[in-house]
Amino acid sequence: MKVVLLSLALILLCACQSSSVATSYQPSEQVTAGFSQQRLKRIDKVMQQYIDQGKLSGIMTLVAKDGKIVHQTVQGMQDREAGIPLAENSLFRIYSMTKPITVVAAMSLWEQGLFHMQDPVANYLPELKNLKVYVSGEGDNIILEDARSPIRIIDLFTHTAGFSYGFTGSEVDKVYRASAVMRGDVPRDKVLAEIAKLPLNNQPGTAWNYGISIDILGFLVEKLTGKKLGEVMQDVIFDPLQMTDTGFYVKPANVSRFTQVYSADKTGKTIVMENEPLGDFLTDPAIHNGGGGLISSTYDYFKFAQMLLNGGELNGVRILGRKTVEYLSDNHLPHELIPFEDGAGGEGFALGMSVMIDPEQSMRMSSVGNYGWGGMASTYFRIDPKERLVIIGMTQFIPSSFHRYSEDLQNLVYQALVE
Repeated sequence: MKVVLLSLALILLCACQSSSVATSYQPSEQVTAGFSQQRLKRIDKVMQQYIDQGKLSGIMTLVAKDGKIVHQTVQGMQDREAGIPLAENSLFRIYSMTKPITVVAAMSLWEQGLFHMQDPVANYLPELKNLKVYVSGEGDNIILEDARSPIRIIDLFTHTAGFSYGFTGSEVDKVYRASAVMRGDVPRDKVLAEIAKLPLNNQPGTAWNYGISIDILGFLVEKLTGKKLGEVMQDVIFDPLQMTDTGFYVKPANVSRFTQVYSADKTGKTIVMENEPLGDFLTDPAIHNGGGGLISSTYDYFKFAQMLLNGGELNGVRILGRKTVEYLSDNHLPHELIPFEDGAGGEGFALGMSVMIDPEQSMRMSSVGNYGWGGMASTYFRIDPKERLVIIGMTQFIPSSFHRYSEDLQNLVYQALVE
């Protein structure tokens, strides 16, 4: 009898303990659209560290899955010195994040049969005939040779034309930096003729070099339409997507929303940048720079990115066909040109943007097919068709490679995926 009672007591004790454990258990994370909300909070913590350490003034981050925003946070200051907080509607210089928008404008013309990818650019922009290619030498003694084949339009999209930006210490870039066209001292109607005087880095189609290719693509769009690039973008992209904050300059009524841009002094301290690239963005420029001239807001750029993720459509408005978006977001570089530059392990190049083809080689979390680009002032976006994700980071610091917050942002987004 005592054994029976003892056994009964043990059973009841275990049951009570099990009940106690069960009733005290709380789920460790709330999951929304496959994301752990607890893990998403890590984004804010790490971004705040960049601000607290004085590296970045303010950061806005946005993550969307299946078209719904699952995380968005505004942290820090729009203008640190003036004490103006960053806001959801703050405006940013997006610089090279202009390139994908120019690409979409051009692709809308490709869909209409206005050009072929293999067409020589000089068929439409005759100033760019008979270009020279750098071979060797330096200074006044550089040796050039004739281009063995014409630059094709596809070479503009993929940065394989041979053009440069003047960012490096190469002999070609020294010529670029000394050129009046790169200083903005050439009238609009003479720009292409001046560009034609500059040597190419490589024979067209044989190497990847980041340069003014998409800027020239913008001139092509203007030639094909008879309109300024901004007008084409307004008609084809901005108005249909209701991107009311995006354009080639800040309207007077919106100047109070324009974010200060920063850089670093010789000691690495973050300071207000003077003489910022491409001017002050307060007046409509004579040349609409297709490679880097737009300003935008986080939500405006989200609309653009979501349109691409949706296969060319947003809210019932179609900008491009589905197969067009598939084409523009695929890798277009041959195997021997991948990765396209140091630090781009695992990435090929789509049209105007990089695309992930081997996440393991990238040494960061990602998916095959993840594509996007960044801007000189550290703006950043990625689109992941596999996970149905849009990731956007907006801040204003030049150069973009100085503080690598975007790498942290991408990893922090992917680590929060739990379903």
